[in-house]
Amino acid sequence: MKHIISLLAIHASAVSFTHYYNEIWDLPSVVSLGSLVASSGYLITSMIYFRS
Repeated sequence: MKHIISLLAIHASAVSFTHYYNEIWDLPSVVSLGSLVASSGYLITSMIYFRS
């Protein structure tokens, strides 16, 4: 169940990043890119280390 929530967070971050990608250093673009990296990093580490 945690993996599904992480995948939904990654999907939402990717959608908001592509929506705000007009200027890469714009605040909404940087925030959505940061949340995309953080969510995908959490998903990868939880799949490797916790294996639940």
